[in-house]
Amino acid sequence: MSLTNEVEQSENNKDGVILDAYGRRRFLGVATAATAGVLCASQDAEAGLFGYSKKPVAGIPDSWVRLKGTDVNRYANYVKSLKLRNITPRMVLAPHFKTRGRTHNSLPPKSLWKKIGPTLKVIDRMADEMGAPLEAIISAYRSPYYNYAVRGKSRSLHMANQACDVMFRGVSPSHVARVARYLREKRKFQGGVGRYSSFVHVDTRGYNADW
Repeated sequence: MSLTNEVEQSENNKDGVILDAYGRRRFLGVATAATAGVLCASQDAEAGLFGYSKKPVAGIPDSWVRLKGTDVNRYANYVKSLKLRNITPRMVLAPHFKTRGRTHNSLPPKSLWKKIGPTLKVIDRMADEMGAPLEAIISAYRSPYYNYAVRGKSRSLHMANQACDVMFRGVSPSHVARVARYLREKRKFQGGVGRYSSFVHVDTRGYNADW
């Protein structure tokens, strides 16, 4: 059958079962583009669910985005949406780029992004109470592999993205811990407060614990 006859038969088939060679390629191209569009829309919808556009955020290095992808900006935009007065997105994300030996930390899974919000708000309130700037967030989310590499507890709340280890400029860890416990007594949160030699651990586990 000639190509002309194939085209005519395809055009005359009311069910559109027979397609000419050119038509088939064209159909597949359209179908592929449609599938890609659905996937992109799904990804954008997922980003919208979690916060958050992939637009660049001030203070977030391009090298971080190149290393871990556009979710870096999406997570930074989530942190930005919390409207914290004393904590920048860069402070929150920095610990996710740490390494121990050959083990690299990672961003938290999207399902855990919002778990860190209550803890960050407590730390932000602590800065206000002390009138002292946050020096650094030493540790936030830890992937299970990274948590093992740094000898974290097997059930560490860092792996649940509910804990931060923090340092405040010019303030001793003992005073930082006292302020955290004071806010807890005022029912600003329920969680753990742990004092270490150079930093304080704060989490929002839902019940009180001290060490």
